[in-house]
Amino acid sequence: MAKQFPTPQEVTDLQPVAWRSTDDMVQIANEMNNWTYSNLCQTNKDWIVGHAISLGWSGVYFPLAYPSKTQSAGVVFKK
Repeated sequence: MAKQFPTPQEVTDLQPVAWRSTDDMVQIANEMNNWTYSNLCQTNKDWIVGHAISLGWSGVYFPLAYPSKTQSAGVVFKK
């Protein structure tokens, strides 16, 4: 089954966020844009934020994986 970009309809007011792994989001961005990135980079992040806002998300966050200062622990989408 193909990975899907999250939509605000899959969350509730009690649980207003969705989370996707970094690997899933890189795969989704690559498939939707015909890219071949292997890691989350600024290009992916910019596209993810823009696409998320166009779908109705109010915010997108890339929390750092502890104790890393550079690797994201996934992507959080806020309703």
